[in-house]
Amino acid sequence: MTSSKRSESDWQGLVNEFLICKRKLESKKDALLILSKELDSCQQERDQYKLMANQLRETHQSLKKKYRELIDGDSSLPPEKRNQVNLGQLLMDSRERNKKLAEEIKELTQRLSETQGDNKLLRMTITKQRLGDDEVGVRHFPAHEREDLVRQLENAALHVEELEHSLKTLSDELQDVKAERNVFKEKAERLNLELNHILGGQEKRIIDVDALCMENKYLQERFKQVQEEVSLLKSNIQKYKTALDRRRNPEIGGKSNSRALTGVLSPKQVQGLLSEDNGCSLPATPQSISDLKSLATALLETIHEKNIIVQHQRQTNRILGNRVADLERKLKTLEISGFWSLPGECFLNADHIFFHFPFVTIHILLNCYFVISAVFKSISMLKCTTFLQGIAFSCRFLLNKFGIVITWFTNISTFDDSLMT
Repeated sequence: MTSSKRSESDWQGLVNEFLICKRKLESKKDALLILSKELDSCQQERDQYKLMANQLRETHQSLKKKYRELIDGDSSLPPEKRNQVNLGQLLMDSRERNKKLAEEIKELTQRLSETQGDNKLLRMTITKQRLGDDEVGVRHFPAHEREDLVRQLENAALHVEELEHSLKTLSDELQDVKAERNVFKEKAERLNLELNHILGGQEKRIIDVDALCMENKYLQERFKQVQEEVSLLKSNIQKYKTALDRRRNPEIGGKSNSRALTGVLSPKQVQGLLSEDNGCSLPATPQSISDLKSLATALLETIHEKNIIVQHQRQTNRILGNRVADLERKLKTLEISGFWSLPGECFLNADHIFFHFPFVTIHILLNCYFVISAVFKSISMLKCTTFLQGIAFSCRFLLNKFGIVITWFTNISTFDDSLMT
């Protein structure tokens, strides 16, 4: 019973398999019929295309023959028409070449795509064989290169975060600086208002702090100069005091020293001592030579003092020139900003400003010039020794220098007078 049941079940399975194979065969037949029909249609289309290609070839060959006959056989054609035919032939040839080149380009691009695909497959197979990974096609790099790229990306992300953090900090600092600037600006405005109120000015007019600082600087420079002048005056007073003490006590110095060794001489005294009569009667004795030497030293001291005075005067002029230049610059900025308008465009520079020197300075220099000229005349009347020649040479040099200085001062004074007028 069991064997019969098994045989029946096997028979049923075989029947089912037979039916399945029969159905598959029928489907294959249907597919084969469809493919045969498609093959027939494709063959018909092929025959049609072949006929069309043969017709096109025949027309092409006929056109070529016609062109050749026109070019070679017809000698009666004019050269212009021959050139046109040649150009037409060249155009046809170029078109054919372009078609061939286009076909070759298509073939080459197809080959390139195929080779790229083959290379990709080869790379994937090589990586599979090397790593034994079935999912290698997802990634295009080996494992160690991928790790390097990930590390570089992480470093770049960290650098970007640092830059963003620094940008935020810099923006915060910028806001703080702007706030401080506004605070200082308001503070400067309040300071100007307080100064205006303290100094008793009008409420509409705001006192400029920069102008006050510039005024303070100018006053400091003037104070330094006044201190130097005071020290110079103290030294002169000390000299005059010593001279008075020596005059009151004639026992300390003799007659020669009372005349010349005091260090302070007036121009009238020098002219009286070194007049032409006295100069002619001076004997060439050691006493007279010592008197002349002491007189020359006193004159050199006075000249040194006058030079110091002139230097102070020049420094004063320079300070005043810088002061005027600063004021002109301030007025220029006010004029540009629209707060002030000058009647004339006359802007001064510290290097081009000449101030009028007092007449006292020129008078002192003239007196020194006369004194040195008198000394030079008196020395020239004496017998020439080596020491006297040296004194004469120094006096001549001083005369030349004083002449140059006096002419320069007179030119400046005349120029200042012309400017003032």
